[in-house]
Amino acid sequence: MDCAKGTKEDTAVLLTLHFPAFHMQLVYVLKKQTAPCVVDTLDAIETSLGKELFTACFPVILTDNGHEFTDMKGMECSVFGGKRTRVFFCEANRSDQKAECETNHKLIRRVIPKRTSLQHLVREDTVLLSNHLNSYIRESLFGKSPFDTAMAVMPKDFFLLLGLERIPSEDVNLTPELLKQADLS
Repeated sequence: MDCAKGTKEDTAVLLTLHFPAFHMQLVYVLKKQTAPCVVDTLDAIETSLGKELFTACFPVILTDNGHEFTDMKGMECSVFGGKRTRVFFCEANRSDQKAECETNHKLIRRVIPKRTSLQHLVREDTVLLSNHLNSYIRESLFGKSPFDTAMAVMPKDFFLLLGLERIPSEDVNLTPELLKQADLS
């Protein structure tokens, strides 16, 4: 789990959740880069998926020591009671411990360049971004997309409940035009 920032003036950031085995990354917008906003987002994901599916899909979350990840109890505690996941932290100055997450951030930056405001983004934008990002064919996956690899293993409900859809490879758009098109519809 990590965050990607917009402009210096923005309070909003992108929260990303990466599945290393599939190279799949989910993207959410946080209105503020705070621990309560991270917990609220995890709560919303768990509420959508249900405790059992959330726990199966997110048994462990690895993140950095950013101030937005300081509420360990809130991140680990299920909205349904008990634990929903276990949170671990990378060693300081060891971004290589979540290198694939950072690689996906480079793909996100093709759509949302650094120093671009994130204030206007809504959930529909981040679902669209996630769908295109995860439908992008990767050499590292032997010509498959993260969706291809994840859909072969993960329950279909995971994708349905989060509104995730595979985009045909010829329609994948990782340019700023992706979200501009979404704003027009």
